[in-house]
Amino acid sequence: MTNDNFDQEMLEEMKELELDNQQDTEEDRLLTQQEYNEGYGYPEEEKKHNQHEFLARSLIFDEPEKVTFMSPSELGIPLFNLRFLLDVEDIIKHYLDEMAKDLGVENKIATYFRDKIINISSSGMSNNGFVQNLNVTKKMESTRQKIRNIDNLKGGKRR
Repeated sequence: MTNDNFDQEMLEEMKELELDNQQDTEEDRLLTQQEYNEGYGYPEEEKKHNQHEFLARSLIFDEPEKVTFMSPSELGIPLFNLRFLLDVEDIIKHYLDEMAKDLGVENKIATYFRDKIINISSSGMSNNGFVQNLNVTKKMESTRQKIRNIDNLKGGKRR
């Protein structure tokens, strides 16, 4: 019986050692992961982009000329094209903003050109139902097709 007791005690000791080793391994893994996260930062969830987010952001965007989809008929024929107005606005800001700040007034000339740009491009999201098409979650198109009458669909000969 002493031999059986000895074997039983050894088994219990081995189980305890194995359990201790597992706990030590888990603690080491957690410490390593914590050190890694502290060194490199925690993983951030990747931003998801979809049409609904695009539409929501485009409504609050101050520069509609960057998100619009305009056809020539929507634009009409403005006196100056959009790129020219953008260039003029940049030039005016570059040369007159510092002077306006020194005088304590607003640069209304740059504001005028910004308003012109917005006036031309703000309705551009309506081109060919662009906004509505983005907002549709599933678009199904059906077309009528003439189907030929096939007597034998299996490809074998009739008996």
